[in-house]
Amino acid sequence: MINAMAGHWELGTECPSRDEREESLWIARARTDDEAAYRWLLGQYRARVVRLAAHVLRSNGDAEDVAQDTFVRAFQQLAKFRGQGRFSAWLFSITVRLCLDRRRSARTRCEVPADTAPEAVSADIPPETRLLVDALLDQLTPPMRAALILREIEGFDYDEIAAALKIPVGTVRSRLHTARAQFRDLWTAAQSEENSHV
Repeated sequence: MINAMAGHWELGTECPSRDEREESLWIARARTDDEAAYRWLLGQYRARVVRLAAHVLRSNGDAEDVAQDTFVRAFQQLAKFRGQGRFSAWLFSITVRLCLDRRRSARTRCEVPADTAPEAVSADIPPETRLLVDALLDQLTPPMRAALILREIEGFDYDEIAAALKIPVGTVRSRLHTARAQFRDLWTAAQSEENSHV
């Protein structure tokens, strides 16, 4: 099995890490409808899929629904994952597409109470700052927010974001530039307003 897998990596390419090899074995098992492999993949990625969906949708309840739909679709379409990129990038591309589809079909934006807003990235950030960051992210459009979250929170490179969002790399760069500028302007305005009340 290991020798068969080694054939997937061409000469001159970076050798996969132990974690990547283990993941490839689990994916191969999942392709044979192995329940243990499904559970392993769920265990590895469920929390991250829910977090990404919550950031894009601004709703934990909807994020849970999207996460469930993501894994159903991913497991049904596992044969389409060719192993040419990270599995997480492929899985997150499904997540983002489902989130954006849900937003488009809803055609409405709802206010999200602070206690249901998705958890911020770092526990080191004070709660007030987390709430402000969440509120400012909510002011970005879903496509801008998705690009920013994939880059700044999930650590995706430009090619992976392009694959996840099904847009050219140039568009990724443009969206990130715009999203960062919009977030910076919103942050500056929020800080100025806070300072004026002091």
